[in-house]
Amino acid sequence: MSRLAALCLCLLLALPARAGEPVRLLVGLPPGSGVDQMARLLADGLSRQLARPVAVENRTGARGNVAAEEVSRAAPDGTVLGVVSAGTLVFNRHLSRQMGYDPQADLTPISRFAALPFLVLSGPREGARTIGELLENLRAKTGTCGTPGAGTAAHLVLDMLVRTAGARCDFVHYRGAGGAIPDLLDGSLQVYVESAVIGLPLVRDGRARLVAVTSRARSALLPEAPTVGETVPGFEAETWIALMGPRGMAEALVARIEAAATAVARDAAVVNRLRAMAAEPVGGTRGELAATIRAQDSIWGPVARATGVTAD
Repeated sequence: MSRLAALCLCLLLALPARAGEPVRLLVGLPPGSGVDQMARLLADGLSRQLARPVAVENRTGARGNVAAEEVSRAAPDGTVLGVVSAGTLVFNRHLSRQMGYDPQADLTPISRFAALPFLVLSGPREGARTIGELLENLRAKTGTCGTPGAGTAAHLVLDMLVRTAGARCDFVHYRGAGGAIPDLLDGSLQVYVESAVIGLPLVRDGRARLVAVTSRARSALLPEAPTVGETVPGFEAETWIALMGPRGMAEALVARIEAAATAVARDAAVVNRLRAMAAEPVGGTRGELAATIRAQDSIWGPVARATGVTAD
């Protein structure tokens, strides 16, 4: 067999089995959420790159574990993949003692699709205009700090910020942003941390005040917003979503899908759509994703355990 023929055969074998069958892309958050919107961008691009349908299926519950566990139990033939958040991959394993799978051992890293910062928000009645003033207020008097849920990525980011800055908070945990945002806007909450996808519209509409972003560098979309690190040296946090598959996928199959996902993240139209949501396209390799997971686990594992939160 010639080298060219062998390469063609390898690529054919690397495609999901049963030509024409849609690839199922499982997402752990509901339709319309920021993660769901980005997952659908990825699905559309993968459909073109792989020349086969890629259908998003929302499997909500347990902070993304329901979807990720279903991916982990799927056949490793590429017909079931998942868009999995940093919270599910890194935080959940430190917050739950009764998980039916290990999100790091039982999933195959393929590509990190996009990353986005968290926004530190204050309500319209909060007197602090800067992150420095806000933290000073929280040092002087215990504040009321909201999260979209105990053990969520936003909760851990805010908890780490408060601890690092020597501030004090009474945490109020809601069941999603829908409950927290009205209380932020009416002044019941002093500070709230949320992903840029959800928080940015509040800022643009003038309903909430953006005091800082948590990324290492200022956002190109929000250049006037300082980073937390400008006031609290070394502080950095972001969330991201990654394409993952079941454990045991063939190397050629992973390479094929990785190449497709990377091409999607570098597509100009996709880049523009992501940046409109304050997300930054990544398109990293599977090796880079695996290294990111390990590095983030070493940082956020201790933070998650320090909260004392259990999610069972």
